[in-house]
Amino acid sequence: MNWQFLLLDPNGRIAAREYWIGVAIIVGGNILADIIPILGGLIWLGLIWVGLCVYGKRLHDTGRSAAIHAVPWIASFVLSVLAVLMVGGAILSGLMSGENVGPGLFLSAGGGLLFLGGLCMLIWAGYTVWLGLALGENGPNQYGPEPVIDIEATFGDATEPGNQQADTETKASDTDTTR
Repeated sequence: MNWQFLLLDPNGRIAAREYWIGVAIIVGGNILADIIPILGGLIWLGLIWVGLCVYGKRLHDTGRSAAIHAVPWIASFVLSVLAVLMVGGAILSGLMSGENVGPGLFLSAGGGLLFLGGLCMLIWAGYTVWLGLALGENGPNQYGPEPVIDIEATFGDATEPGNQQADTETKASDTDTTR
């Protein structure tokens, strides 16, 4: 597998198998970015590019533009702005009412924040699964040739030493010329 093509090149097409490998790398990288305090932010910024490349090439395989990848990003941004406005509005209304701003106010604002965060995660999960299960176009399209699926690399070489059933079938087919 060409890792540089999979993770860093936004051009071309990838099959579902490579897509899921790329998604696993992105998820693992995000977990790592959460663990490492300062360097994690830089890792996260790099993962934005990796995500654009992986998701974009999978969209290309389905015959769609990589610009569709902006839809979940825009939805995430809008939901984040709403969450900040919701929390800020709750705190501001508590301050304007002249009452003390206590933990109950933060908890009530936090419920809306959790709801919008969960909705954002649901959008990304749905988008990721949809794209992973979408069928790629057969043959070449405007984004490049159909991805080659290396079955031997996936399931092993049928004629490798030690595979007695495959060795027997190979010998039988070599001697039987009527097939």
